Amino acid sequence: MYDLIILGGGPGGTRAAELAGKAGLKTLVIEMDRLGGTCLNRGCIPTKAYYASLVGGRVPPEEMWSYREGIVKKLGEGISTLMKMSGAEILRGRGKIISAEGVKILEVETADGVKRVKGKRLLLASGARSLPLEFEGADLPGVLTGDWAVTDPDLWKYPETDEVKSVAIIGAGVIAAEFAVLLRRMGKEVTILKHSDQLLRRADRDIKKKLAQSFKKMKIALVDYFSPEKAAAEGGKIRLRGKTREGEYELLCDRLLLASSMVPVLDGYGLENTSVKHSEKGIAVNSHMETNLPGVYALGDVTGGMMLAHLAEYQALSAVEHMLGREYTIEKDHVPWCVFSDPEIAAVGLSEDEAERRGIAVKTARAYFLGNGMALAMNSTDGFIKVLASKEDDTLLGVHIIGPEAASLIGEAALAVGHRMKAADVARTIHPHPTLTECFKDALFRLEE
Repeated sequence: MYDLIILGGGPGGTRAAELAGKAGLKTLVIEMDRLGGTCLNRGCIPTKAYYASLVGGRVPPEEMWSYREGIVKKLGEGISTLMKMSGAEILRGRGKIISAEGVKILEVETADGVKRVKGKRLLLASGARSLPLEFEGADLPGVLTGDWAVTDPDLWKYPETDEVKSVAIIGAGVIAAEFAVLLRRMGKEVTILKHSDQLLRRADRDIKKKLAQSFKKMKIALVDYFSPEKAAAEGGKIRLRGKTREGEYELLCDRLLLASSMVPVLDGYGLENTSVKHSEKGIAVNSHMETNLPGVYALGDVTGGMMLAHLAEYQALSAVEHMLGREYTIEKDHVPWCVFSDPEIAAVGLSEDEAERRGIAVKTARAYFLGNGMALAMNSTDGFIKVLASKEDDTLLGVHIIGPEAASLIGEAALAVGHRMKAADVARTIHPHPTLTECFKDALFRLEE
């Protein structure tokens, strides 16, 4: 009998396996596809490989397809090695829960037949998939979902991609924004069709405004309040029809990407046969990632909320620590997130709008990369850093960055916000020169003006 059975080998599942295995728990990971989940194989990593080529200029675009494949393969092999070093077993196949109460029992369909496994604990990490959009023609060839689009050679592989001149994207979140930038950098006509007038719903108001300006500068078209009604094949292209607040709207494109949202995977592994509490928004868990059934945990995208690979890894830490009789919990307000648009975006903590909704009086300040020596040296000065602190006691509540290396810069801010540091104390921490981090320091000092 296993001490822990993990259903799903994505970032959260494999991190839990690593931690549990190293702690001496006999651990089994059940994975029906490739280790690393959507993040490694069809999401975070592939898009960053394209980003390194198209925005970073580190790889010729003609080579980025094979470059992506090489990175995914190397990291996948690394995860397999890590599982062996941690003592965790991998069982390839589709798992199904037979019993989730008492001893946990699962049946796994493998290439060698059905195997039954038992464990003291069960961790569900089945991930998420693109939200299916219901309109006529949504299943046409050339209509791609956001969780599979990066694997389409017609979009990303040269010379095949030369045939695709225009792409429409339904969505306004992280996936839509990143795809829009990448495809525009490839010279394609890009139109973003939004269900509201917002980009990046959770972003701070000033970040949204700046991103919209950047898209306009890049000649990425934005259509507000769009609702799709029908897609039809027309001469090798796709004619999409729908409505906006202004009336009927239609466009002709070579490819249509459906990237409106991701939803938890709640079917296909027997969850419906258990009494684990869940809704269409995800599996319900407590602060230790445990469900209503003792010994049954869930983490990552399947629990809904912020669907982030790095959050899933820390949720794994929370779950395994609880299994071992220790405690580590996550404060949702302290989870950083980033968007590899152009410029990059990253944030942690409260936005100005969220602070207002909670009735928290804040002071804000900005510093622009245009005045930063390293940004000037890099010839990358577009953007700013915005900081929010409590008017009452100077606690740093939020940091919002749009500009060069934003995703890397947010680490220091996450530490400061996560430990509820005073803005003045962070400002007075000596920042090296010349670095982009000085822009963060400058914004913090401006809170005192």
